[in-house]
Amino acid sequence: MWRSKSGIVTILLLSLFYLTLLPFLVHAVGMIGIGLSHDAADQSYLFAQDHVVGNAAMMLHISAGAVLVALVPLQLVRGIRQRFNRFHRGLGAVLIALALVTGLAGMIYVPLRGTIGGPVMSVAFFLYGVCLFTAALMVARMALSGDRNGHWKWGLRLFWLALGSWLYRLHYTLWYLLTGGLWSEPDFSGAFDLVQNFAFFVPYLVAVQIWIAIRHAAHREPLFRSP
Repeated sequence: MWRSKSGIVTILLLSLFYLTLLPFLVHAVGMIGIGLSHDAADQSYLFAQDHVVGNAAMMLHISAGAVLVALVPLQLVRGIRQRFNRFHRGLGAVLIALALVTGLAGMIYVPLRGTIGGPVMSVAFFLYGVCLFTAALMVARMALSGDRNGHWKWGLRLFWLALGSWLYRLHYTLWYLLTGGLWSEPDFSGAFDLVQNFAFFVPYLVAVQIWIAIRHAAHREPLFRSP
């Protein structure tokens, strides 16, 4: 009975996630289309005329990031891990590759082009890229070394980092619905914008670390166990 209820909850949560993900994916596909057009620089500030490397980095960042966000929730579904272990491992390898590409592309783009929000946003987004890239490397390292506990710790960190782009937009959507955009400016210079530069990934990493520390102190097994 418990497993049945747990399965239903998982399905409902995944359905809700993918429902909220649709606008994000539509936006990503639209940006990819703009990036492939001949007048991309005229349609979006993310692209610039004759900036081949920067434009290519942004295209890779958007493309790999969108697929990463769409696939990463499947990695934490216990039923998939236990019944389809080969799929779980194969998907893990794909997600690591996507995270590495997403993080590296962002770290290339920011120094070359900067961000619309200025130095604070540039520093925050570059730091996010470093965290994403590092977490992906550590997940791979722990998996290859057979360290299941370390693999799950870094896997949880990577999970929340992988959702960063979606969380960033979700925060803004909820904030605008609740406040109408209070303390947010078109150039991302408002108080809310400045907080958001870090709020889409730092608090989640802190929460994961606290959770890990609590579990470790209680001498319990990881919440998401390997099969």
